[in-house]
Amino acid sequence: MAIKSLEQRKKQNTLLIVAIVIFVVAVVILYFAFWQKKTPTTTESEQLKTTGQSSTILEEKLKKIDLDTNFLINKIIPFLKTHGDLPVKKGVTGKPNPFAP
Repeated sequence: MAIKSLEQRKKQNTLLIVAIVIFVVAVVILYFAFWQKKTPTTTESEQLKTTGQSSTILEEKLKKIDLDTNFLINKIIPFLKTHGDLPVKKGVTGKPNPFAP
């Protein structure tokens, strides 16, 4: 059995402590992320399904949504630039055989 120097023992002790800390942190993360039992919470959609009024309430919510597209037309579109000729016209480009010298 080889005699280890004092520096090697200190390095091994330090590595052992670091490995134990990493292992403990990994176990804590796994416990809180995956293994802990979560209490079931009911979302709004689940509540609507249980009451039987889901389709009528959802339709009312959809009717209340007002999309104002005038902002896009008045503010955004004037800043856009066109590059090139539109529509693109078919023309002759390149050579018939690109591998010929």
